[in-house]
Amino acid sequence: MAGWRVLSIVVACLVLFVVLEMMRRRKLREKYAGVWLVVAVGVVVLAVIPQAAEFLAKITGVQTPSNFVFLLAGVVLALVALHLSTEVGHLEEEVRTSVEEIALLRCELEDTKRELEGRIAALEDKTATPDNVKGLPEVSPARAR
Repeated sequence: MAGWRVLSIVVACLVLFVVLEMMRRRKLREKYAGVWLVVAVGVVVLAVIPQAAEFLAKITGVQTPSNFVFLLAGVVLALVALHLSTEVGHLEEEVRTSVEEIALLRCELEDTKRELEGRIAALEDKTATPDNVKGLPEVSPARAR
């Protein structure tokens, strides 16, 4: 077995191990792990069966299997970049919506605070002024003590 094939198999197995370990520790979500698992399995297949790369190169019209592998790597990277770009777009939209909701909630909170402060001030004014005591008997100073 050629040295590059052994290296390819070792690297692919290492990628598989790292992806599975990251999934186990919940550092990598399943939808992203699937892409990397497919890439690792593809590298193992191309390393174990080099005729597969030659066959695919002939089918696609690429001159050499190594050029086909580079083309395949470029396509995979382009697809990953496209997928991540769409994810960023969705996340930007979620962040914008969340910021707008927070701003509306802050305005509502300020309005509620002002209304509550107004009610408190009205109650304090009402309790600070003596009630209308007309018609009630006066309390003598001796009884007040």
